[in-house]
Amino acid sequence: MEKYDIAIIGAGCAGLSLAYKLIDSGLTVCVLEKFSRTERIRKTWSYWKNDSHPFDKLESNSYNSLEVRHKDTTQLDCSKYNYVSIDSKDFDDFIIPQLDESANIELVFSSDIKKINKVNTHYNVEVDSKNISVQHIFDSRNESINASLYQVFHGYFIKLNNYKTVTPKLMDFTDSKDFHFFYVLPKDDGSILVESTYFSPKIYDKNEMTDAIKAYIKDNISDDYEIIRTEYGVIPMTSIEPKVYNEINRIGISAGATRSSTGYTFMNIQRHTDYIANHLKKIPTNNPLRTIRWKILRKMDHVLLKIIYNKPSISKDIMFNLFKNNNSNSVIRFLSDTPSITDILKIIFNMPKLIFINYAIRTIFSKKI
Repeated sequence: MEKYDIAIIGAGCAGLSLAYKLIDSGLTVCVLEKFSRTERIRKTWSYWKNDSHPFDKLESNSYNSLEVRHKDTTQLDCSKYNYVSIDSKDFDDFIIPQLDESANIELVFSSDIKKINKVNTHYNVEVDSKNISVQHIFDSRNESINASLYQVFHGYFIKLNNYKTVTPKLMDFTDSKDFHFFYVLPKDDGSILVESTYFSPKIYDKNEMTDAIKAYIKDNISDDYEIIRTEYGVIPMTSIEPKVYNEINRIGISAGATRSSTGYTFMNIQRHTDYIANHLKKIPTNNPLRTIRWKILRKMDHVLLKIIYNKPSISKDIMFNLFKNNNSNSVIRFLSDTPSITDILKIIFNMPKLIFINYAIRTIFSKKI
C-alpha cells in the first residue's frame, strides 16, 4: 500500500486547481481521475474578471458589454469587470504537464475507486490500479447531489461561412413558459458559441434541445455555418448546504462552489482551493464558502430558486429587471459572490416587493430547493 499525505478525487477544474496549488508544497499528493488521459470532456468556463488567480494568462474572449433581452433589451456594462472565458483544454494543457513533472504529485488516470475506508486517522482508498493510504481526501465528485432544479445547457460552437458581426448576449430569453434562454459568445478564434439553457426541474436530453438551437441560429445569426463542436452539461441548482460524507472534504460543485441561482463556479473554485492550499500549508485563512456574505447570498438564492421553480415566466421578468434596474458593477459583483452590503441592499430594494416578501416568508417554513 502506497502512502500519500493527500488524495484528490477527480481531475476536473477543482481537482486540477487544488493539485496545481500544492506543487512544491512539501506534501505528497495523488490525483485519482476516473477517465483516461485522452477521455477529457471539453468545457468553457466564463466569469467576470473581478479577482486574480494563477490561470489569468489562459483567459480569452474579453467582453466590455453583454446584451440581455426579454421583451426589451438592456446592456450590462462590463468595462470595469470584463467578462472572460477559459477553455478547459487550455487549462488541461497548462496544468497537466506541470503535474507530470512535479516531484510531489502523482496524477493517475483510469483509476476507478472501489472503496474508501477510514482507519483511525487515515483513509485507505482502493482503486483499480493501486491501493493507497492518505491523511486527507478532497473529493470533487458530484454524482450524489440531488436538486429540485437543474441548469441544463447544450451549446454549438459554429463558424460562419460569411463574416457577420454578432453581439454577445448573456441572456436572450425565449417566449416559452419555461425559464429558457440563449447565450451567445463570439470567440477570438472566429467561432461563435450559441447555447440553449434551461433552469428546470427536468433534465433535458441534448437531443431535445437541438432543434431549438438550430432554429435560433438560423433566425438570429445565419443559416450558412459549420458546426465545429458541441458541449452539454447539467449543473444542480440547490440552496442546500453540502453534506459531509465520512468526514471527507468536498471541493468544486459538491462543496457548494456553484452559485446556485446562476451556475457560475470557476472563481469560487479558485477562492476555495486557495483556502484549502493555504490551510494545508498552515497559513491562516477563512473559508470563502462559509462567510456571512456567502450565507446571505445563499438565502437570496433560495428565494429566487423557489420563484423560478413555481413561476418561471415571472422569474424571467425578475432576472431581466435585475440587469435593467441596477448599476452594472453592482450586478456583476452580486453575481460573482463579491457584493458589498450596499450592493445587496440596492438589489433587494429594486426587486419586486410583493412576490419577494411572499416567497421570503414561504422559504422560512419550506424545505430548501
